[in-house]
Parts: sequence; C-alpha cells; structure tokens
Amino acid sequence: MKPLIVLTCLIAALALPARAEQGNVRMYKCVDSVGKVYYSDKMNPDCGQGSELNRQGVVMPKKKKEVASPGQPSKTDAEEPRSKTAKEQDRRDRALMATYTSEEEIDAARERLAMPAQGTKNVELKLEKTNLQLSELKQQAEALAAQKKPLPAQLLEEVHASQKQIAALEADLVQRKAQSESTRVKFEADKQRFRELKNGSQAAK
Repeated sequence: MKPLIVLTCLIAALALPARAEQGNVRMYKCVDSVGKVYYSDKMNPDCGQGSELNRQGVVMPKKKKEVASPGQPSKTDAEEPRSKTAKEQDRRDRALMATYTSEEEIDAARERLAMPAQGTKNVELKLEKTNLQLSELKQQAEALAAQKKPLPAQLLEEVHASQKQIAALEADLVQRKAQSESTRVKFEADKQRFRELKNGSQAAK
C-alpha cells in the first residue's frame, strides 16, 4: 500500500512543471496537520504549511510583507494623503490662474471683500460712547451708595443694559478685525502663489 502512495506522490510532483507551464497557473504545496503532502492550484486556508511553486516546480521563497511600526503609517497610507493634497493644490492653482490675470486684480478683489473700515470705526465710536455712559451710571450709583440711599431700579437696569451692549460691541469689533485679517492673509497668499506660478510659466517659455 505504501509503495502505491509514494508512487502517486512522485507522479504528481513530476507533473507539476508541465502544469505550471500552461498559462499562468499557480501551484501550491501544502502540508496538513497530520503531515500529509498534497498539491493544488489554490491555497487551502486550512493548510498548516503552504508554499508556492514556480514554473519548474521549485518552492518559491516567501515575500516578506512590510509591516509599519506601531503608530507609524504604512507607505500606502502615507502616500495617499500626499496625493490628495497635490491634487487639491493643482485644482486651486488652476482656479487662481483662471480668475486673475495680474496682481492688481487680486488687490482689487481683496478691497471689495474686505470689511469696510468705516463700519469698524463706527463700532469703535459706539463702544467708546457706551463706556462713557456706563462710567457716569456707576458714578451715580456710587454717590447714592455713599449717602446710604437705595439704588433706583431704573438705574440698575441702565447699568445692566450698558454692560450688555458693551459686551456685544466688543465681540462685534473682535469679529470684524479677525475677518479683516483673515481676508488680508488669504489674498496675500493668493498673490504670492500667483506670482510664483506666473514666473514659473514665463520661465518655461
């Protein structure tokens, strides 16, 4: 019985090169849990020890998979964000060159979108006026307190209203200045990039 098994395995092994030569068929050698060896064109997931054979029936060395260190992204994961960033930058560059033909046009667009300086000035003046009103109200309250007289409800309401208005005006002023600075920075960056692209285009000619 054993000679017959050995003969069968020998015939299968000798036939491997001929089968591997046909097209791009991959052959695999597998040793199961009980030590039995068999060959197939598909890798059995239950195979304990599996090896791929080349077209001559010789076991091919296994390729080592690159494993990223803990906390370190794999090569593919690291390249993908860079690819997306490059595509996004290319899209922005094309839009920039299609929108403007000179740096003067960028400056003009910035002026159109910038927060009006007069509006910011009006808020500053209103804030200054309200602070003066609040200061006068506090002086009245301090005078009444020094005379040990009760503070009128209307006076307290006016103080509260002035404080609330001052807080709103200060927040508005901060927002206006932040928006104005953001607009300035954005258009300065656009102008710098426009200059780089323009100079690069002229140098290429």
